[in-house]
Amino acid sequence: MPDLRSLIDQKHWLIGDQVFAQDIYQRELETVFGRCWLFVGHDSMVPKPHDYFTHFMGETGVIVQRDGAGRIRGYLNKCRHRGNIVCPYDRGNAKNFSCAYHGWVYSDGKLIGVPHSDEAYAGGINFDEWGLVEIPKLQSWGGLIFGCWDPDAISLDDYLGDARWYLEHFLLREKLGGLEVIPGVQRYMVPTNWKIVSENLAGDHYHFMVTHGGFVEALRKSEDKRIALTGVSTGGRFHAFSVALNHDHGVPHGIFQLRSGSGQLETDLTAAEELGPEAVAWVHERQRVLEEELKDFKHKPYSFQGGNIFPNLGLTGVGSALYGKAFMLHHPRGADRTEVWTWCAVEKNAPAAVKERARFVLMQRFAATGMVVSDDSAIFERIAENLNTPPSRQWPMHYAMAMAQEGEDPRPAALAGEPQRWPGLLTQTFQETAQRDFYRYWSELMNTNPAPAN
Repeated sequence: MPDLRSLIDQKHWLIGDQVFAQDIYQRELETVFGRCWLFVGHDSMVPKPHDYFTHFMGETGVIVQRDGAGRIRGYLNKCRHRGNIVCPYDRGNAKNFSCAYHGWVYSDGKLIGVPHSDEAYAGGINFDEWGLVEIPKLQSWGGLIFGCWDPDAISLDDYLGDARWYLEHFLLREKLGGLEVIPGVQRYMVPTNWKIVSENLAGDHYHFMVTHGGFVEALRKSEDKRIALTGVSTGGRFHAFSVALNHDHGVPHGIFQLRSGSGQLETDLTAAEELGPEAVAWVHERQRVLEEELKDFKHKPYSFQGGNIFPNLGLTGVGSALYGKAFMLHHPRGADRTEVWTWCAVEKNAPAAVKERARFVLMQRFAATGMVVSDDSAIFERIAENLNTPPSRQWPMHYAMAMAQEGEDPRPAALAGEPQRWPGLLTQTFQETAQRDFYRYWSELMNTNPAPAN
């Protein structure tokens, strides 16, 4: 493996192509995906005892299930006998999982059945020792389920750090009833490295008007008012920022389009009026709860549009009451392949018309062939095609945007009058602070020993 210090110049913030190479990828499966807390689902995906879904942590297949006692647990999706997958299905409800190779049976993680055990093992197999391998750390926080393979990892609260404040107030909205995930998942493959996709959602708003210029123009010209849910489309007034969470210390998360001002609320109310009085009342109630939660803040953000929870949980659609909230997992599938899984979450207690509009808007933009995703996927594929040839490796990529302004208060005079109390480092919209933090922490992990085996 090449010396990482030669690949990331943190003084000038230049990053070499080999950060995305195969030998690097093999190590990060151990040091990044083996040590970090990884998003594995939402409580609403397993509402009843024995409900389950299968998932991946890095490239490792897992089963997430609510056991018979109602506790959410996670297991390595691997039979302890010969390593076959014990659950080949996406989701369902099952008290037992039976391996299709030799028929070993597991219930709530315990081995409960071995065909012909008396004959084959002379009664000598210890059932208690051969249950499914359980994910050592699994925690539901605000309905979001995270798992970690490292038993000595920091707590999930510490891992999320600054991100908790933004997730609690603008995404999870538990005082309004929280979220529910609509059944089903969009899946598609992007022929590029997982970091390229993930760092984009950490705060790259710089690309939007260029990469998605056609989409913005379509919004302007469309007579379909269902898709007009951005401040751009209605001329709403707001100030927007990016935020580097846990900046320069700890685990880096990033959000973009943190909006302060009346514009997005006005846009949401205009859209809600088309759906009827129940939808309008819902938008007003959301705002009332938010203002009560943030009553000690002179200036109260309305929401943020999207972000990334390190390493690979992308979020989008958070910025509007009528926009589906996307959980986007960027599963690594090799140095130059990423499988994107996208779930649509809606606010559980929202009127049915709001839920349907939210689902439509998210899918129209972020389904596998959505108007936004298709633009990004084309760019990511072209980047991957350009990397790791001998001439290309001589010329590093530039990650130094807004370094000179880092630490300056980007708020306009209209928001002055109180210290900046929103967690994290507030930055201007066009910046690469969050991306620099992403690679700072990534390089720290890559220079540590892999997580211990269980």
